[in-house]
Amino acid sequence: MRTFVTLLLSLALGCIACTSASARITDEMDHRRWTVSDRGPGAVGALAQTADGYLWLGTHDSLYRFDGFEFEKFTSEGSESLGMVSALLSTSKGLWVGLRAGGVRLISPKGVLQPGDPGLPGGVIYGMAEDQQGQVWVAADDGLARHDGTAWQPFGEDAGFTERHARAVHVDADGSVWAASEEQLFALPPGASKFIPIAVKSQSISKITSSPTGDIWITDRARGQLLRLKKTDSPEYEIEEIPSSRTVSIVIDEHGDAWLGTLGSGVHQLAADPRSSLTEDNDLISLFTVRHGLSSNKVLTQLIDRDGNLWLGTDAGLDRLSRRIMTPLALPVGAGSHAMAVSSDGSLWVGTDNGQLIGPGGDSHSISELNMPITTLVNSQDHGLLIGGHRGIFSISDDGPLRIAALPVGSAREAAVRAMTVDKDGGIWVSINRTGLFVWADQHWRRIEPVSDAERQIMPVTASRDLTGKLWFGYRDNLLVSIDEQKIAHWGKEEGLDIGHVTAMLHLPGRTWMGGQYGLAYLENGRFHRLSLPAAGAFQNIYALVAVPAEKNAGNSGMDIWIHSRGGIFKLPAAEIERVIAGGDTLLYSSHDHIGQLPMDPYKVLPVPTAVFTPAGSLWFATEDGVVRVDPYRLRGGTQTSAVTIKSLTADGADLDISNASVRLSAAPEKLVITYSALNLSAPETMRFQYRLDGHNSEWVDAGRSRQATFPHLRPGDYEFQVRALGANGRLNLPLATLTVSIPQVFYLRPEFLLMSALALLALVLWMSRVHTLREKAALRTRLEERFQERERIARELHDTLLQSVQGMMLSFQAVADRLPKESTARHSMERALDRAEQVIAEGRDRITGLRGQMAPAEDLFTAFQALRLEAPESDSVTYQVSNIGQTAVLRSTVRDAFYQVGREAVLNSLRHAQATQVSVTFTYTPHRFEMVVADDGIGIDPVYQRMRGRPAHGGLRGMYERAERIDAKLSIISNVGSGTRINLSLPASAAYEHPLGSTQTRFSRTG
Repeated sequence: MRTFVTLLLSLALGCIACTSASARITDEMDHRRWTVSDRGPGAVGALAQTADGYLWLGTHDSLYRFDGFEFEKFTSEGSESLGMVSALLSTSKGLWVGLRAGGVRLISPKGVLQPGDPGLPGGVIYGMAEDQQGQVWVAADDGLARHDGTAWQPFGEDAGFTERHARAVHVDADGSVWAASEEQLFALPPGASKFIPIAVKSQSISKITSSPTGDIWITDRARGQLLRLKKTDSPEYEIEEIPSSRTVSIVIDEHGDAWLGTLGSGVHQLAADPRSSLTEDNDLISLFTVRHGLSSNKVLTQLIDRDGNLWLGTDAGLDRLSRRIMTPLALPVGAGSHAMAVSSDGSLWVGTDNGQLIGPGGDSHSISELNMPITTLVNSQDHGLLIGGHRGIFSISDDGPLRIAALPVGSAREAAVRAMTVDKDGGIWVSINRTGLFVWADQHWRRIEPVSDAERQIMPVTASRDLTGKLWFGYRDNLLVSIDEQKIAHWGKEEGLDIGHVTAMLHLPGRTWMGGQYGLAYLENGRFHRLSLPAAGAFQNIYALVAVPAEKNAGNSGMDIWIHSRGGIFKLPAAEIERVIAGGDTLLYSSHDHIGQLPMDPYKVLPVPTAVFTPAGSLWFATEDGVVRVDPYRLRGGTQTSAVTIKSLTADGADLDISNASVRLSAAPEKLVITYSALNLSAPETMRFQYRLDGHNSEWVDAGRSRQATFPHLRPGDYEFQVRALGANGRLNLPLATLTVSIPQVFYLRPEFLLMSALALLALVLWMSRVHTLREKAALRTRLEERFQERERIARELHDTLLQSVQGMMLSFQAVADRLPKESTARHSMERALDRAEQVIAEGRDRITGLRGQMAPAEDLFTAFQALRLEAPESDSVTYQVSNIGQTAVLRSTVRDAFYQVGREAVLNSLRHAQATQVSVTFTYTPHRFEMVVADDGIGIDPVYQRMRGRPAHGGLRGMYERAERIDAKLSIISNVGSGTRINLSLPASAAYEHPLGSTQTRFSRTG
């Protein structure tokens, strides 16, 4: 074995702290850190990535799981606290956890297992490794052991490991097991039964690892060196000593570079071939320290995840270094609002708002002759690079800037060039802010007539020329104008263009694309079509559309479309575009992080386009923080993601157990908050989420990057919360995460309680109404009885006093008249007076009978009509019958009285004057009508009197009709002289009955 230690290596280490030594990491890597102030876990001494993609951290107090966004402290029901974790190992069986206090735990789907401590060496667990047979090796303070799946097997002197202590263990790609104490290295080749000692000079071995080429790397923190055992054609290794600064951890990346974690000088990057690197640029090692943003210079452990991210565990937190996909362009201080264009030779030019023009290689040209903000840059074959601003349009030549023309006379005071393009004849079409569209040709300006009367459409905001030479101008509010050989065409909603302000254009063979406020549209067969894009909001306010060959150096065979929008930077793969246009489902895209902030204000006046592509294969994007370069062919593939998970549920601030994916609340909360997340270690900020609460709103809510859903004032019921994640490529990460939430009704809001309450209230209302009605009826009955009694009293007193007195006086006068001679004039006068007195008495008797004729309130018709016979004693020889047909019902009082008055008049007429032998009264009760029929076999009624409704000076018939009309009843009288009379009075049941027929108020029929 040979040792290579050179003076040049020592000299290189002396340059570690210099700026050039750190240039590689800072220029090529993006850095992110999490400390306690960032809700991080504190000191991290062990790292592992499990099969599900999660990052696990062993810390000074416990074990944590990290999904790229949030740290979650590991807890397991019924298991003891793990305490300080010193080593981690991920295998197919689960996560093996080595403890600082000694012992090993296995975290698996079955829970936390303690795999057979008998046989496991005691003391600190320094390292663990899995061999090709799936057996786990452990380096502990008290020795080396292997778990064969059932028990621990210690390896000591009998197995060739002659040291009492073990500090590191590693299994290389060939299956060899490497183990070490502080000073001695051992190897167990595949198939061997004993370890072989490897002669290396070491005082404190802390870590063993291997490279893709099979080299073995060993760290010796006490001697401050690295040992690399290089594979040779012989069985022996060539040992190379490389000075380092107290290295305690090492990982090898996919490029073969070694990353060294040190105790005091941060992390070092060692090139795959240190000697060649040293020979070329004298930069053997580059470093990254707290000066560059590292959480601490003490790097305790490292891990490269499946996405290629380098994770560093320090004594202050967690750091991530990722290969940078965007490189910033060095710009002068104070430069902003960057207009960009690619010149004919493929160079990038950038114009700024402070009059700076940055040319090829980043060289800044301050052109004092311009003395204006550069608002537009356009390249043309006829004029070269054109510059636009408020002082006019300029071109750049070898002799400096050349002003082509000032702005047209009469331009608005705040006018500036908003957009430019050049036609096939070299005419320069210029959109001037707040003024309009003009053409510079033949050394003069020509104004183009406005295409709209709307003030917002006075000038276009974008302009371009397609591959056929046609000019295109994009306006606000869905207006697009094309000009081809003086032929002007307007495009709007009627032509399928529905993207709001037209702010970006792209012309490809066979297809023209337009981007705007509300998405992307393409022209095909004379009509625009919206491209169906996922993630609502991400593709709004598009500032640039750039075509990039799908494969490097592949020409125009397939063109990806890159979008710079309010939501970020996106790539639409050519194959995906064609698939979706052909009728495919959701388009899959790529979303890429960026440096600084993108132009987020949709109303800000920006130099557009904000992205260009150079023939050298670079994409350039203008952001609010500057201009960045992207190599579209260097981007990594998809990131490690998993299905979304629901993290917690709180109701009015109280955390609830969601382990069963179902929660039943005790009462309706004021506010329900559900948090969720999804694994993405590389770019968690690109994850977007959608959720819905079935039972509350069936529509999906686009939550963007938010990982929390809030629902205020949910009503009682059963709900199912569903959430899904969209990765950086727009793909849905399935399956959905669901959580069932049940909110019970409080007893006074339950349907059955409300129903019973409503019924009880209805019953109470009906009862109160019934009581009120009965009281009113009783009061009315009392008043009627009092009135009836008063009428009886008046009639009785009139009969007993007035009529009797008059009758007595008549008898006295009759006696006097009888004494006078018959021929005496006085006698004749007295007899006439007596006749008149008899008429008065008869009329008085009729009036008294009328007073007595009203029924008593408590009396029914059947009883009342039976008693009528007593009022006509002279008709004893007449057969008189009263009968009921049907089930009787209680009549309304007004109806009962009216029927009684009409019937009484008819019955008394029949008994007294009709000379009848039979008189009958029939009451018929049906569900539809109430009817009374009074019939006799008397002499009948003269038809003349029927038409006149009674005799003159007699109100009998007329009164009957009037009473019938008063209650809207129907009265009919059928009578012929000599053949009797039939009087029929009827009324609909709803108007006649107090209650519907058949209720408890009805009575049985009877005849008497």
